[in-house]
Amino acid sequence: MIAFLIVLTMAAPPTEAQRAALALEKTLQKNATDLHRCFEKALADRLDASGKMEIELEVGAGGQVAKARVLSQGKEVAPSLSDCVRISAVTWRVEGIEPGATVLLPFTFAGQANQFVVKIADIPDRGPKAGKPKGQAGPTPTAPFTVKVLADEVNMRARQASLTLLSVGPASRVAMHRHPRSGKALYLLKGHARLLGPAGAEPQKLEAGMVAFVPAGYPHVIENMGRQSTAVFLQAFVPPGPERVYRDPTDPQGRADFEVIRDPKVAAPAGAKILVRSAADSAALPILGGKGTARILIEEATLAVSLVEFTPGVEIPRHSHEGASELLYIVEGAGVLSVGSETYPFTAESVIHVPADQPHGAKIGAEKTTAVQIYAPGGPEQRFKIK
Repeated sequence: MIAFLIVLTMAAPPTEAQRAALALEKTLQKNATDLHRCFEKALADRLDASGKMEIELEVGAGGQVAKARVLSQGKEVAPSLSDCVRISAVTWRVEGIEPGATVLLPFTFAGQANQFVVKIADIPDRGPKAGKPKGQAGPTPTAPFTVKVLADEVNMRARQASLTLLSVGPASRVAMHRHPRSGKALYLLKGHARLLGPAGAEPQKLEAGMVAFVPAGYPHVIENMGRQSTAVFLQAFVPPGPERVYRDPTDPQGRADFEVIRDPKVAAPAGAKILVRSAADSAALPILGGKGTARILIEEATLAVSLVEFTPGVEIPRHSHEGASELLYIVEGAGVLSVGSETYPFTAESVIHVPADQPHGAKIGAEKTTAVQIYAPGGPEQRFKIK
């Protein structure tokens, strides 16, 4: 919620100050969509992107804003939010204000308790910074990989699993590492890749539509086999933890949960191995009376991964998952999620998080909708097998 409106009560002809206030109110009302969009983008990264800020506008000819700058902002206000508002303000027109005038606009962005849907495009890229030795000529190389934190405790109150989008550049890799506490599912959305394990382990090749489960503590390398294309993965951690290092590389818990391995002789836990499954080789189980299908790819105690498809217009009745949270990455299609009395639209390349025991339902739009579905812990996917 954003507070910015100026309320006026006038029994007599308005003063100059009142006319200016009214002009500003009309401007803010006219551009409210831009302001809410800025806040929506900030919330996609973190729910606590709230607080107060002040923007100074310099009005030019015809009321067009000539310059805008941030005068002050609370420490809780995300820099991306203040930058977005400032950039948007330069496109505004403040009718009724003399050219050359300077006006001050205070804003209050109220914190949010939760959110269930975010757009992938609104989430910033993170990851190692690319660079070159000091004094080296030529263009700066791109980073070997980037990460978007799609769902975690910070932006969606996701406490049982976290979800990230990992993009590995052409002929690049994520160096050998392991997650001591967390199992990981890697679903390849685009490209060609392989997973390399410790010495003696057979490489596992992945094509789009394949998923790999990496047990906790298993050393592995994620390698893009494409020389000119990016490999894009969904990466789910159960329990959450490794994703913390993407937000803050100095976070001690994140560093402990994402352990970079430099010893070439490191071994895997006894009996542990990578499990690989393909959507193309998994049975399409009918759901919703034949109005959808589910392909169960991974069935582990800690998490389950399925590829679900819904026909246009189908309604998913209100239900809940006892003890298990649900994450959905919308590959294609659109619809509306309902939680309580509220509705939340979603489109392709959105992520949905539904906490454990939270009643919810959905209505699919006019096109077929496909999603990668993750339950943590596993269990709710077993209902797909019931005829």
